[in-house]
Amino acid sequence: MTITTSVPNNTHVIEVRDESYGYTLAHRLNGRVLYVATYQNNHDAMRQAKKLVEHEKADGHEVMFVVDPRIG
Repeated sequence: MTITTSVPNNTHVIEVRDESYGYTLAHRLNGRVLYVATYQNNHDAMRQAKKLVEHEKADGHEVMFVVDPRIG
C-alpha cells in the first residue's frame, strides 16, 4: 500500500525504504533526487538518515522524514 501526500515546495524529503536488496536511503528536494544510498542493515540506513535530517534542520530547511512501515 502506498500513501500519497503532498509535499510543499522547498521541503527536503528523507526516506528510508525496505527493499528486497537492502535498505535504501533517498534524499529529495522538489521532486529531484539529491542523494541515494543502499545499506545492508536498517541501523546504518536509519543512522545516516537521522544525520541528514539534523544537518538539513540545522541549515534552516523544512524536512520530512519518511520511514517504511515494514521497518521495525
